[in-house]
Amino acid sequence: MNDNLAVVLGMFETGLAVGRSLGRAGIKVLGLDSVRIVGFYSKYIEARICPHPSQDEEELIAFLLRIAEKEKFQPVLFITSDEFLLPISRNRDLIQRHYLMNLPSPQIIECISDKYKQYLLALEAGIPVPRTFVAKNMDELHEIMDEIPFPAFIKGAEVTLWRSKMGVVSKGFVVSNREELIDTFQVIFEKGANGLIQEIIPGPDTNHYKSSCYLSRNGEILLAFGLQKIRQQPVGFGFGCMVQSIKYPEMLDLGKEFFSKIGYRGAGSAEFKLDRRDSKLKLIELNPRYWQQNGLSDRCGMNFPLMNYLELTGGEPKTVRDYRSGIKWVNIYSDIESFREYRQRGQISLRQWLASFRGEIMLSDLEWDDLLPGLREMVIENVLRRSGRKIKKAFGWGH
Repeated sequence: MNDNLAVVLGMFETGLAVGRSLGRAGIKVLGLDSVRIVGFYSKYIEARICPHPSQDEEELIAFLLRIAEKEKFQPVLFITSDEFLLPISRNRDLIQRHYLMNLPSPQIIECISDKYKQYLLALEAGIPVPRTFVAKNMDELHEIMDEIPFPAFIKGAEVTLWRSKMGVVSKGFVVSNREELIDTFQVIFEKGANGLIQEIIPGPDTNHYKSSCYLSRNGEILLAFGLQKIRQQPVGFGFGCMVQSIKYPEMLDLGKEFFSKIGYRGAGSAEFKLDRRDSKLKLIELNPRYWQQNGLSDRCGMNFPLMNYLELTGGEPKTVRDYRSGIKWVNIYSDIESFREYRQRGQISLRQWLASFRGEIMLSDLEWDDLLPGLREMVIENVLRRSGRKIKKAFGWGH
């Protein structure tokens, strides 16, 4: 019986997909976020505003405890946003008295949340990884200058801090020489962030893959799902705005090896890029939570949230080893922006872009059995608000 409430932290597309996967299985879902976004409008989710996870951590924990106290059975906790991950991990001893959850150890989360520690963790596990450097000030930057391969990519060493200081849109910067490196880090340090410098692995965006796994509390791999990026936004270093399910045993095995060697638990997603220089897969990053396109795995026959729920509530989760390949997932709004950039670079034509929509497609927010989230995003977020911004710009309002 599905008596335990599922509490999903984060109501962006990631949480929306988790809520749908659970709700369709007849599980009651409570979605929480500090802002009213797309998941609030799903028929499968009862959503509420909660305290901000990083600005009001104590209030958030108290809020979660009040929810659990009202339930006859322990709720099951799902984390779909980086913002919620560290506060929950820091307070896990208290949270675990009231909630059921399957998370990596605090040590693993700390290593993964700090991208340089994650790099060292991968090296220790024997997983191929791009050369990576970290600089916390200008003196440290000058000390490692001669070792840095150009071009290089600069991104946040700690994701939540980077987003709060640099903005959620800026995932990082490409630098081609020392001067650009120094100029970029001056801006980063002035804003109070820190930076990680990573070797750029050559190859097209379609060389990016994800190995997404669910490991039970005793370390058994119950699910392993592979996807390939078709397009990214921003191009080159963004999230997969169009991806497809793929069977790539070598890539899946490398992900499973990494998860197992570091003692990982719960749901996670390891991203790799195929290096065209040596035809080897290199780890780009590991995300210790549900990933944005998790609804695709459900569509293809692997319901990660349900497996997670069943394991924690005494159900009978069974290992699933097969899934459908060639199914595509797309965030249409980001993909349109991506198409424009690829076309400006001469990498895609309108005909090629339209052809990429052949076959079975699922949209990130719009599902036939749950139309409101997608329709609202289409009308309010992407038509009315954009039109409003254009009108304000035309009349010079808001300046």
